[in-house]
Amino acid sequence: MSGEARGNVVAAIAAVVALIVAVSVSMLVDTGSDGAAAQSTSPTAEPAPEEEPFPAITAVPVGHHGEYAVQYDDVPPETQAQLDTVRAIIERYPTGADAMAAGYIPATVNLKGIASHYIKSGAIGFTTFDEAFDINEPEALLYDGNEPDSPIVGISYLASGVTAPEGFEGPWDVWHRHDAVCFAGGLVVAEVGGHEGSLIDITAEECAAQNGITYPIDNLSMIHVWMKPGYPSETGVFAHDHSDLV
Repeated sequence: MSGEARGNVVAAIAAVVALIVAVSVSMLVDTGSDGAAAQSTSPTAEPAPEEEPFPAITAVPVGHHGEYAVQYDDVPPETQAQLDTVRAIIERYPTGADAMAAGYIPATVNLKGIASHYIKSGAIGFTTFDEAFDINEPEALLYDGNEPDSPIVGISYLASGVTAPEGFEGPWDVWHRHDAVCFAGGLVVAEVGGHEGSLIDITAEECAAQNGITYPIDNLSMIHVWMKPGYPSETGVFAHDHSDLV
């Protein structure tokens, strides 16, 4: 082989070796020194944030019955629709005279924090309630007084039975019970043996001193709903006591 031919062969072999080395280096860069696939350095999309559930996470139980301090805007549309129904009922009976014209009769005195309860059968109604919850038929209308012009402030639902009815959508309508009430002069005048913090509690002896009778109502579950336009309760729509009546 001539010197020129040998030089061409050597040059060709050198070119092939250089190509092999270049390919090997490229593969090492792509796979990493341990042979594993290299991690991409391109930015990845952030995961979509989870939706916050209703109600606002700041809603916590308050009051001596553990009610939630939620307002209309804190609850989901299903519960708001029910509260709209309550508002319409309240607007239908603006005064005590309107309630009495519809067959509601004062059953209590004007109780501190929870107003006067007008019930269709009067005070005897506490012994006749069934287990049903009908949002369109509240068992009691609540008024700030027992006069014909006393203004409505809310409504109340009551039901008998071992447990409270399902009631409103969601967990925020915390129903409560009272052990007993004091009947005097044909009206409920107080709670007897009430919960700590009750604004209307007296003892059985104090009830008797008013010529009253202590009557158990621990079979009843009840809830107050404060949805009068322009008269909100700072403690929430389902609070036991209205903040302006305490």
